[in-house]
Amino acid sequence: MPPGVQPERTALAWRRTALALAAGSLVAGRVAEPLTGPLIWLSAITGAVAALGLARAGSRRAARWAAVLADEPARVPGPGGRTLALCAAGALVIGCAALAVVLTR
Repeated sequence: MPPGVQPERTALAWRRTALALAAGSLVAGRVAEPLTGPLIWLSAITGAVAALGLARAGSRRAARWAAVLADEPARVPGPGGRTLALCAAGALVIGCAALAVVLTR
């Protein structure tokens, strides 16, 4: 596999994840509005904005990995785990909120 292919595939995976988050947030807002009222749109828009941030972070990570693989580690540090940790924390918050909604119904 050519050395530039792995960062490109990783960037595409981050873009797909961001697109799925944006679409899922907006569809959830549309579907859940009759049950929860218009306040759900605040959550849906927050998810869409988070998706934009995730897409941006994924692009930056791919650029860093491409630089590291091109033998430029002295100029560019490798990507850390901050983006992954933020994604996990976001998923935990969404899961807890969903559990709270289910338990209150």
